[in-house]
Amino acid sequence: MGSMLNAALPPLHVQGKSFVDGSGKKVVLKGCNVGNWLVNEFWMWGLGNRPHVPGDQYSLEQLLTKRFGTAEDERLMNLLRTSWMGPRDWNNIKTYGFNLVRVPFNYRLLEDDARPKQLRADAWRWIDEAVDQAEKHGLYVILDLHGVQGGQTMNDHTGRSGQNKLWSVPENQERMAWLWTKIAQRYRKRSAVIAYDPINEPYGGEKPQVVAVFSKAYDAIRSVDPDKLIFAPGHYDNFDHYGDPKDHGWHNVGIQMHYYPGMFGDSPKVKSNLRHLNSLKAVAAKIDRLNVPFLVGEMNVVMKSTGGATMMRQYFDAHASYGWLTTMWSYKVITDEGGTAGGSWGMFTNADKAIGVDFETSPESEIESYFRSFATQKLMAYKELQYALATPNPVLEPLPAEKLPRTKAPKDDVLSGWTTTDIGDSLRGGLVLGDGGAFDLYGGGDDIWAERDQFRFLHKNASGDFQLSVTVATVEETGMYTKAGLMIRSSLNPDAPCLVLSIFPSGECEVALRDASGAKMAGIANTRGGLPNAKMSIVRNGDTFILEVNSKEVLRRAFPTFTGPVLVGPFALSHDNGDLTKIGYKDLSLK
Repeated sequence: MGSMLNAALPPLHVQGKSFVDGSGKKVVLKGCNVGNWLVNEFWMWGLGNRPHVPGDQYSLEQLLTKRFGTAEDERLMNLLRTSWMGPRDWNNIKTYGFNLVRVPFNYRLLEDDARPKQLRADAWRWIDEAVDQAEKHGLYVILDLHGVQGGQTMNDHTGRSGQNKLWSVPENQERMAWLWTKIAQRYRKRSAVIAYDPINEPYGGEKPQVVAVFSKAYDAIRSVDPDKLIFAPGHYDNFDHYGDPKDHGWHNVGIQMHYYPGMFGDSPKVKSNLRHLNSLKAVAAKIDRLNVPFLVGEMNVVMKSTGGATMMRQYFDAHASYGWLTTMWSYKVITDEGGTAGGSWGMFTNADKAIGVDFETSPESEIESYFRSFATQKLMAYKELQYALATPNPVLEPLPAEKLPRTKAPKDDVLSGWTTTDIGDSLRGGLVLGDGGAFDLYGGGDDIWAERDQFRFLHKNASGDFQLSVTVATVEETGMYTKAGLMIRSSLNPDAPCLVLSIFPSGECEVALRDASGAKMAGIANTRGGLPNAKMSIVRNGDTFILEVNSKEVLRRAFPTFTGPVLVGPFALSHDNGDLTKIGYKDLSLK
């Protein structure tokens, strides 16, 4: 076991969805990730557009080994780790009033690919260091296997990009489970370690695969540690694929999600964050029903223009009010220019312009100097964020003025012969009838995609041949992927087969298909539609379907799945279930 630097932290225990101390008092756990320490992400080093920056940690180590040999690669990497997180860094974390760290690490710290299922001689050096230093500074720890054998996505933050072979190679799953038996055996009695996080962001796997592989990790951990909390990782959109963890026979399993509203796949705005804050009420309701702990394992607002420190305080407060744990990304991020003028991914960053190095051509002494520099470079706190999070009752800058999310539709009229349904626990929408066959359809929902949908549907039953048509007059942009259009659906179940002809606020149109219950939806055709007044139609003739936009044929194809009785009609999707979009329709017809 790692050296004990001070008395062990008081043990905490899970009680329902909360952690409690020895007296039964609930403990709010909030903190950060110690990113780019035990698994490297080069965007966090401030290397910018400098030449010969490796694509991932594996490539860096291969290059260092090629140039200087295996022993020197390991010496340099250990020097880097020593320099990145030293005593001042652990002290810095405490200045934010935090009591929790999530420690991302790469499996290659513990196991060598050349010797599978054998621990390295120095296997525990760095995780022991993390737990010991965290405990010394009054910080509880979540151990996060950020880079899994074979890779759980194609991304560089797994430690080696371009793989995603955890799901398809059983040996990788077996090695991952084996490694967790070793980790759990070592830290099961450390009170500072409150939870295990077996697979970071398993977005490269299909949801049933994620459940199956997590189950292997669970069984492995429980074979040596019967009690410590284990977080089941959500997918990029939700965690519904697990159902109730207790129904699997799992004991002391919580749920984890990562939230970066507006940061990826959408335009960052204050409104993106306000919508997301509002949508957390629905997440909290799910967690209350499950009565299990919930971790927001990664989150950040980053930009001051989208709410910055003020918004971050609102997030931390909201999560705490629901009884959730929070670990923001990340403790330290180095940038090219340094400073926090427009905001920062890091709680701390470099005060001065970053220095650089060319890993392919620089002499070893220069690379060594570069790694050593992280221990002594001048750092500065993101002062607005530090004040907002560390101060009990901070006086914060008001958020930039922006329309609040719409959470209630003005009316819910009835269109004769048609029925409205909010699919998949979507935020309750509405329908406002206008003149001359026009109407506004208000809908929420996170998406019509993946294996499960959430939106408002205006529908009718249809049998035999038919022609369904409508004009999409306007699309209110609540997000880049707000959707309107026409749908054929086999049932009202969230995972039902469906054929969708949709239009985005940009005017781009897409045909998407889910051809079996619970299958993953995929885009199969696209065209330019244009707004306002995009005319859309779907014709069924036997088993052949013809989809048109503005009288232009987009797709003609047989779809045997939809030849029987189906539900058809227009829909409204906001792409954020905390905000209702308004879709203007006219000339709806089913013949």
